[in-house]
Amino acid sequence: MLLLRDLIRDLDIQLVAGEAGLDRPVRWVHISELSDPTPWLSGGELLLTTGMNLATPDAQREFVARLAG
Repeated sequence: MLLLRDLIRDLDIQLVAGEAGLDRPVRWVHISELSDPTPWLSGGELLLTTGMNLATPDAQREFVARLAG
């Protein structure tokens, strides 16, 4: 089982927030450019996006808020 902590360590990337979730398992990886991918997510997914449809800071905050539930 891959934990988010392992992924961050293996990719040598820096966490800027959300340290409490580091021991959550990554169950699946999705790639999406939808403005609201939540209907297709059930928990434990790592969502990859370029954010090309999130042109403003407000749109970015709303996107993250939807994902955080």
